[in-house]
Amino acid sequence: MSAHDPKPAHDEKSDLPFAPTLRKTIIILLVGFATPVIVLLLLVHFISAGAPSEANSTVSADSATTAPVGQVAVASAASNAATTSPAAAASTTVAAAAPAPAAPAASADAGKTLYQTTCIACHGAGIAGAPKVGDEAAWAPRIAQGVAVLDDHAIHGFQGKAGMMPPKGGSTASDADVEAAVAYMVAQSK
Repeated sequence: MSAHDPKPAHDEKSDLPFAPTLRKTIIILLVGFATPVIVLLLLVHFISAGAPSEANSTVSADSATTAPVGQVAVASAASNAATTSPAAAASTTVAAAAPAPAAPAASADAGKTLYQTTCIACHGAGIAGAPKVGDEAAWAPRIAQGVAVLDDHAIHGFQGKAGMMPPKGGSTASDADVEAAVAYMVAQSK
């Protein structure tokens, strides 16, 4: 070969003239996509390893609002009899067995609160056939059925000609709170 012979246009290793460029492009693309994915996975691992799980977390500074309301201490009759006179033990046992009377002010407050947070949505505007609180004409036939019927319809739900009442008004309130809300609405509608 002489010095004037031109160089071949492509590599002798490959039949394609653009193969080296194609290889470089594929490598650049793979590295370009793989690098951010690896960085993100390492970042997620770093963050999740440093954060405590809820089960292992400490009590928040707001624990005063989630503290227990009270404690129940139960003493057996045998332990009471050993430390007190028989008459005192009998009166203690009877007092412990008798249920505490419900505080009417607390249930009235619970009824008003439940009405203001849940019941007012329908009974404030008359939605779905709900009688508006304070409308004596709409409440009179319902009150005539008796409070037990009103409580049953409020707790278990009711489908009537004029509309419907979902169970507990769609809330998760206790039966006692629903009964208190019914009593509150009846008192406001007489």
